[in-house]
Amino acid sequence: MADRYERRRYPISYATNPTPQPTVYFLTPDYRTPAGGIRVIYRHVDFLNEAGIRARVLHRHPGFRCTWFENETEVADIGSVTISQGDLLVVSELEADVLSDIPPAIDYVIFNQNSHLTWARSPYHMGRYYAGAQLSAVVCVSEHNRDMLAKAFAQAPIRRIHLGIDDRIFHPGQNRRPLRIAYMPRRGADDARLVIAFLRQVGLPEGWEIKAIDGLSHEAVADELRKARIFLAFTRQEGFGLPPAEAMACGCYVIGNDGFAGREFFDPRFSARVENGDVVGFFDAITHALNQDASDPTWCETKGRAASRYVLSQYPAERERAEVTALYASLIGAARAKIIVGA
Repeated sequence: MADRYERRRYPISYATNPTPQPTVYFLTPDYRTPAGGIRVIYRHVDFLNEAGIRARVLHRHPGFRCTWFENETEVADIGSVTISQGDLLVVSELEADVLSDIPPAIDYVIFNQNSHLTWARSPYHMGRYYAGAQLSAVVCVSEHNRDMLAKAFAQAPIRRIHLGIDDRIFHPGQNRRPLRIAYMPRRGADDARLVIAFLRQVGLPEGWEIKAIDGLSHEAVADELRKARIFLAFTRQEGFGLPPAEAMACGCYVIGNDGFAGREFFDPRFSARVENGDVVGFFDAITHALNQDASDPTWCETKGRAASRYVLSQYPAERERAEVTALYASLIGAARAKIIVGA
């Protein structure tokens, strides 16, 4: 049987001579189905190009582009580029083994969007997290992930950026909401099935319904969230936890798992945290919310609007843009400085 951790190889061309125009290349899997982390990469490439920093999404196959969301992002394939000294190669936490092939002159970034996946596929290549001058930064997206990575790789240059929530899409709206509980069945699927089965067995108060949100565009997801009073979060070990954060932005009262990283926005003033796998805890928190909403029909709405104000103030889209642009501008500058010193 093949080694589960057999090293992946990407036929990327490298050159040790300095590049005339530095480029940030984000090595990205060719996913044809929605994946939040890949959408983040596309967004960061857009931010950099808009700021005048040349950047490309780097896919394996010629002509490939993610089409499950609208984009005009700069995309290239690995057979069409040569990565040179002064460029930056950005890889995910699942692709650290790729870095074994790059020459010493090439600087790289590990964009670790979920520290819990750091050892999921390539536990034999952890040296790349402290490989001296080649490693420009380990970039993460939450305080929990930064703390975890700092403990595991004390000498690594770890940088945290804040993911942003687009308030043009994710906002509470003005319409009154039906008596609806929403959830995403692909997130924590086993726990979701168990909790939903439990709720259906016990029964909900008259008029309340449960709605699964799946297979929809970002805009359609936001529209469905604005039609729900309560959102159930089924997450286990998250890099950040965008679904519950986006549900809060849309004015839902969120009940569920914070995935550890989500503790920075799961505030008891406007949400209810439940331990992973605690079906009874889910039921009790939902029952409490339903009882409160029965006595005061504005209870969920009031909590949801407080949640929306908080997450949209803490995670605005412009904050993400500014942090990403500043980070890569500094890393490109450091790479250029090394070339000048070396010359």
